[in-house]
Amino acid sequence: MKGSFRMANLSFVFLMVFAGVCVAFQSPINSALAKASGSFQASFISFAGGALLSLVMVFVAGNGSLRGVLHAPWWQWSGGAFGIIFIVSVILSVPRIGVSTMMVAGLAGQLAAALAIDQFGWFGTTPRPIDWQRVVAILLFVIALALLWQPARPSTL
Repeated sequence: MKGSFRMANLSFVFLMVFAGVCVAFQSPINSALAKASGSFQASFISFAGGALLSLVMVFVAGNGSLRGVLHAPWWQWSGGAFGIIFIVSVILSVPRIGVSTMMVAGLAGQLAAALAIDQFGWFGTTPRPIDWQRVVAILLFVIALALLWQPARPSTL
């Protein structure tokens, strides 16, 4: 059962690896835009571009219903606000701590929150109890953050 679950979901693991690569590219691109325009302006441009792409996907995919969002609970509308907080935090952090440290710090926060969400089944998710492997995973992220959080220095490559 466990092996078939892993194989059936492997494509989603690869999808998220690709999404992670996109976020890694997005971070310095948005930070560079912020230097030219300002932090909040760059955040606006980032979300405007994402909104346009999302609109195209709505029309191309054709499934679902935009009217359905009118009946969604208030908390389901908050995703965009969390996205803005993330994008602005990235724009402000990348020039100061670098892309890799920002990514690991962000992932550590995401993993810690995800463990709580999984543990308690918040937001309609299926509960997945915290076990020792998940605790080790968060500890490894903390170790990675400690190793990466160094002052900028010239490359030796």
